[in-house]
Amino acid sequence: MVVSTINGSSHLSYSNGTTIPLSTFSRNSFVNVEKGDPVAFKPYWETVKDECTIHIKGDEWMSYLSDTNNVCWYMVPQMRDAIFRLHNVVGNAVTKDKFLVLGTGSSQLYQALLYALSPSEPSHRPINVVAAAPYYSEYKDATDILQSRLFQWTGDAAFYDKDEPYIEVVTSPNNPDGTLRVPVMNSRVDGKIIYDLAYYWPQYTPITYELDRDVMLFTFSKCTGHAGSRIG
Repeated sequence: MVVSTINGSSHLSYSNGTTIPLSTFSRNSFVNVEKGDPVAFKPYWETVKDECTIHIKGDEWMSYLSDTNNVCWYMVPQMRDAIFRLHNVVGNAVTKDKFLVLGTGSSQLYQALLYALSPSEPSHRPINVVAAAPYYSEYKDATDILQSRLFQWTGDAAFYDKDEPYIEVVTSPNNPDGTLRVPVMNSRVDGKIIYDLAYYWPQYTPITYELDRDVMLFTFSKCTGHAGSRIG
């Protein structure tokens, strides 16, 4: 397999000056590293679409209140039970004594977590948000676009040298390099950790143990390939 940005070129160039016509490669030989493919799993789902059809009756899901006993009161119990069952079958996350919260994709949940983990007391300095490079570029954009006075993007966690409160985002497996990650912060101030586990599924990496963290983010877009569902 060759990893390439291609960019419409008719040949593949190497650093030693050698070029190879792209016509000598099959289409499956390349991974376009410029962007992901949101419909990568479509061929599989086309083969099982009749088995996975969901019917919603006209008198179902009409109220904002689906489960008043749950912290996520708008989530129907069937969805909660199905997600917990999926994690238990795969074995990638501890579900016992955990709260499950749904959002419009994990990006919305990420922003909600920044708000929830920021200091509750007013401060003249926003809390710093960091991640070890290379990191998912959208973290910075999703943090800064809100222009919040509660938190701010500060950059690479490996170079963080402030004795100030912080939130570290740990993506494992990491996007874009696929490595398994742990927190890297070395500060005298206690920080808070967001574990982004979007790719901790067996189609991306071996599942070696159930993760048990205070805050764990997952998303349907990476789990099943249904990015358009906007469920995180």
